[in-house]
Amino acid sequence: MRDRFGREIDYMRISVIDSCNLNCYYCNPQDNNKNCQAINTLSVKKVLCIVRAATMIGITHFRLTGGEPLLHPQIDEMVSQIKKIPGVRSVSLTTNAVLLAQHAKQLKEAGIDSINVSLDTIDASEYEHITKKPLFHKVEHGIDAAIECGIRVKINVVLTPQTDVVALTRYASKKGTDIRFIEMMPVGEGHTNGVEPYEKVIGALLEVYGTPCHIDTENREEINSGYNNSDNGPAEYYSFHGLNIRVGLIQAIHGKFCDTCNRIRVTADGRLMPCLGSSVTMDLVPDSCEFTDDLEKDFVIVQALKAAIKAKPGCHNFNDNAVTYTKTTETKTVETKATELKAAEVNAARNMSRIGG
Repeated sequence: MRDRFGREIDYMRISVIDSCNLNCYYCNPQDNNKNCQAINTLSVKKVLCIVRAATMIGITHFRLTGGEPLLHPQIDEMVSQIKKIPGVRSVSLTTNAVLLAQHAKQLKEAGIDSINVSLDTIDASEYEHITKKPLFHKVEHGIDAAIECGIRVKINVVLTPQTDVVALTRYASKKGTDIRFIEMMPVGEGHTNGVEPYEKVIGALLEVYGTPCHIDTENREEINSGYNNSDNGPAEYYSFHGLNIRVGLIQAIHGKFCDTCNRIRVTADGRLMPCLGSSVTMDLVPDSCEFTDDLEKDFVIVQALKAAIKAKPGCHNFNDNAVTYTKTTETKTVETKATELKAAEVNAARNMSRIGG
């Protein structure tokens, strides 16, 4: 389905749980000294309803996120059941990999297409400083287990001023996994910790590996994602002499890619987010709804998805404090109630741990 700006929306991120077993300062700053406790968890049945309805309007690629999705008690079964739904082209997962070693085999058997591992350092002490947990060894075991099972893996790095770009890239090259450096969005702690990606990443690697070659991914299959990068991947990829992997940049601010954005999000409390850079959220299935059968429920979800796609803004306004966002609630009859909020208030108050960024 296309939105009002002509973008084909065919990719959905589903936050299946909003708890995490780490406490990264930029994601969950208010809970640095304790685990982020689960407030919301999507059941397998509800996720399957969402996916089934999404395929009816042309959404075919799905990524399961959190919190930490491997904390979901039925994550392996969820992947397996989603893969059985007609119209689903790919199912992927983003994880911190702490629990990946014990799930890798089951996820492979369930049919997972790819896994993105969030890893911001390979220094064990720095890892503990960032996450508040001494678990780097478990992350390594998880990455190795997934690779050994034949799962396509990428490493995702959230850039901060302290990021050791060269060390992380060498680590990814040794593992044989592509690596993407992600610009920190101005959400929560991101307001004060962001850096300009191209200058930091390409600048650092150029000194070691020489001038990079920009990879034209147009009409080429995305190696680790299961779908065509020209339609679905926001990363710009580069290759360097001496590296057997690709280095990607995902730049939401300095390389704004809103004009090609193809995704919507479902939060762990069962709401739709047409855009991460907006406060607009909508009820997916209002609590007041009563259904006589699954067909009626599917219809309501489809209508909510269509409304979310229709409400998707042309671009985010992370850096525009003058912008007024509209917080929207959709009811069964698609009536709209709105509350106006300033962009700065919205972004400063939100934590990534609660919105499945």
